[in-house]
Amino acid sequence: MLSARRDKTVGSAEPPAASSKEVPREPIVPTSLSNHVVLVGHGRVGSEVSAALMTKRTPLLIISEHEEAIANLREKGVESIIGNAAEPDVLSAANLAEARCLLVTIPDAFEGGQVVEQARASNSHLLILARAHSEEELEHLVRHGASSVVMGESEIAKAMVKDVEAAGRNPGAGDQTAARQTRTKAKERAED
Repeated sequence: MLSARRDKTVGSAEPPAASSKEVPREPIVPTSLSNHVVLVGHGRVGSEVSAALMTKRTPLLIISEHEEAIANLREKGVESIIGNAAEPDVLSAANLAEARCLLVTIPDAFEGGQVVEQARASNSHLLILARAHSEEELEHLVRHGASSVVMGESEIAKAMVKDVEAAGRNPGAGDQTAARQTRTKAKERAED
């Protein structure tokens, strides 16, 4: 039988004392941006979104826990915050009251729900777009205040159906342009 009580001789329920070798967290400096896009997450999806927004010169603030990604963004002059956006002090530094919208691209819908809920509480009129992998995640994010949720699988299916319909209108085209463009984009990303 498993017991919820922990024996002090086996282990303690208390967290270990902070190590003297811990690196202090970088101070969080609130942004002065306004009418900007706040992008949470800079992984596979977030990096694609930021690249597109940067080419359009959209005012952008990126929040990510990945220090290397943040360092690269800062070298390019992109305002960014190292941290977890689910932490209130991190998200409050993003000036959501003056933001155009919030894009939540992190793959963890539970954490994303925390970000969405805080953002909605901060600005009831903010456009909040989030990412989901399932119907349950979609419902979770909407319940927490997302304006719109994109589910990758659904968007892939829509793109495929659109291509099939386009091929039906132009039978025999057999054009490999789209496939070449996809391979070229993948090669460019690999070289970055």
